[in-house]
Amino acid sequence: MGKNDKLRRYLKTSVLSWVFLGVSLIAGFLFFIAGVYNYKNIEKTLENALKLQAIGVEITLKSLIKNFNLDLIKKERNFFVELLLGNEWEGVAYVAIYDKNGTALLHSNPELIGQKIEQFVPIRPPFPRSFYQTSLTEEKLFLYENLIRLKNEQAVLRVALHVYPVEERLSYARRHIYLEFLLGLVFIGIGGIGFWFFRKTERLIRQVEDLERWRFISQVLAHEMKNPLASIKGFTQLILKKNPEEKTQKALNFIFKETLRMENLLRTLNSYTHPLLINPSNFNLKELLTEVVETFKLLYPEADLRLNLRGENFLVFTDQDKLKEILINLLENAWQASQENGSLRVDLGLNSEKNFYIIYIKDYGKGIPKELLLKVWEPFFTTKAKGMGLGLTIVKKLCEELNLSIELKSQPAYGTEVWLKIPR
Repeated sequence: MGKNDKLRRYLKTSVLSWVFLGVSLIAGFLFFIAGVYNYKNIEKTLENALKLQAIGVEITLKSLIKNFNLDLIKKERNFFVELLLGNEWEGVAYVAIYDKNGTALLHSNPELIGQKIEQFVPIRPPFPRSFYQTSLTEEKLFLYENLIRLKNEQAVLRVALHVYPVEERLSYARRHIYLEFLLGLVFIGIGGIGFWFFRKTERLIRQVEDLERWRFISQVLAHEMKNPLASIKGFTQLILKKNPEEKTQKALNFIFKETLRMENLLRTLNSYTHPLLINPSNFNLKELLTEVVETFKLLYPEADLRLNLRGENFLVFTDQDKLKEILINLLENAWQASQENGSLRVDLGLNSEKNFYIIYIKDYGKGIPKELLLKVWEPFFTTKAKGMGLGLTIVKKLCEELNLSIELKSQPAYGTEVWLKIPR
């Protein structure tokens, strides 16, 4: 696939992911807006219906007061009560007429005539006015008030309506709105998941293509360099045996070590670019750690490696050689970090938890800045003058293949600690 084709494919995937996210967010937002708009619209419509009902009651009462003698109505204390018993007055909680001081001149409850009106609101414009109030019995009521003329006195007519018939309809509307909100959230969630999926797929495609490219490079390098390196190493060993001069031996030892380093780099690159063959078996972690310490001390005799084991039986089922490779790699990194800070000490320990065995490796280096903690696992990332930056990448890859959990904790000036969790 050509470079331009790859670029077009990446752009296509990227555009698709953003389009998918955008459409989902817009759809979710529209559902939210529609839900709020519908609820407000229904709420306003039902409130207008209550207001119209109250105005109808107002017109009837004003007509009665106009046609009948007010004093006669006052004497007939059950006048309003009998009105409220009619079917056309269904939904009316109470009606009252009160003066500027809030004293009830007329009330559908005869016992309240002459008393202070419930939850009195001072008489001030504008009129007519409507509002919601909670009664003394904790019931929500819709109140409609308007001015009324009684002989030479200005008074206020109050019509109180029950809200529960309207609340039932609002409750039904709320359920629909919650459904619209839920659909909005679903669309937003789908958009987020789809966006994540597209981006994840794009990253995986890039990783696979990078891996294929490095696999090809490693094959070419291994093919072209393996035989020359073997020849250099062989002839260097031969000359070392035949030439006892100290100066010559020092130079030859340097050549030999650099040849070994080149071979190790090729093996590292090969490990990164080729599939791993896992060969699990039962073994004791304690014995493996003892073996790792012995191997490490042979490789780096000057290292101050301190082993701390707690417990007796640490049986696990995994690939012993691959786990050893992980530990040697981590110990080498820890020792190099300690060296850079003027220390040779590295701690290696083994603890047990309920479902895991934990191997920890602690260095006494300068620590890793927070912004670099996630980058240390990336291929070819390194802060060292030597090396390819593949060591920890291979460690991460091996851990994933062996189903191990690895955690890295670090603070500048306090060193770094690696926890390796192995299932029991």
